[in-house]
Amino acid sequence: MRSKFVAIIAASAAALGSTMLSAPAHAQVSGTSDVGVNVTVPEVLYLRTVQTIDISLLPADLTAAPLTASGSGFFGSDATGTADGTNGVDTTSPFFLTGGNVQVTKQVPAVFAVWSNSPRGNGVAVTTSVITNTLNGASGATIAINGVAPIQGTANVPGLVNPFVSGVDLDLILGGNGISQAGAYTGGVIRVTATAP
Repeated sequence: MRSKFVAIIAASAAALGSTMLSAPAHAQVSGTSDVGVNVTVPEVLYLRTVQTIDISLLPADLTAAPLTASGSGFFGSDATGTADGTNGVDTTSPFFLTGGNVQVTKQVPAVFAVWSNSPRGNGVAVTTSVITNTLNGASGATIAINGVAPIQGTANVPGLVNPFVSGVDLDLILGGNGISQAGAYTGGVIRVTATAP
């Protein structure tokens, strides 16, 4: 009887040891919970312009007549009419005149870039204005900025990666000393304004 009792205890101990050996050394408990994320992005509008517009007019900006390079400038000529004591040389200017001065409209690309993330879906708009219209050259000669306008003034909302880019049309009056004197002129200022309506 005693032997049978010892055998039962031994068998129970062996079974218990087997169970203990098969259990993890460090039991773990885990669970999950999903967390919502909300983000508010501010509305931004960013305008970048060139610092200076620096353009050189071409002979074709001044006249439709053919001119060829000669020395420090360009030369052109034509012959028409007859001098007979009553009639003579044609004095009509071959140059583009407005109000007695040479007028030039010059298109200048890539003057401004606009980024916007406006949520209203109304796109972006750019306007331009003349702040200082007089450019000064040598010997008191001047050029006047008669007007300025964006080449393209509106666009869809561009976002914050690839901007809306365009330039301006400058309307210039070359009236320096009444002779549209050759040379460099400086001092004009235009303003570029961007909005996201």
